[in-house]
Amino acid sequence: MEKSIPPRVDPRPFLPLTHLAYHILLSLAEAPAHGYALVQRIRERSGGLVDPGTGSFYSIIKKLSDDDLIAETETEDGDGRRRWYAIAPLGKIVLAAEAERLAAQLAATRKLRLAPSGRGGGR
Repeated sequence: MEKSIPPRVDPRPFLPLTHLAYHILLSLAEAPAHGYALVQRIRERSGGLVDPGTGSFYSIIKKLSDDDLIAETETEDGDGRRRWYAIAPLGKIVLAAEAERLAAQLAATRKLRLAPSGRGGGR
């Protein structure tokens, strides 16, 4: 059962997200998954630059769950040994707010001509 969230929830207390928390929420926004599948998605999406260690990964999973950003869900593979996770409504709000924060940082970097403009890949 999804928890309801207040209509005007302020995501700022959760920001900035750690890079791994951001990757986890982004991966769960794509589809619910169990831990191993999440780690594989994160490795793939980051081109191997983010390779979550088991200890840090599950610590962040616990924190995201405790903060109601993700929730355990029913297994999709019928294997009760694996815990499956899904992004919670609050997690979607926080993920969107973090994406806006990162976009503002990227815009500031582009203004200084230190990052590609995003228009054809040139600077």
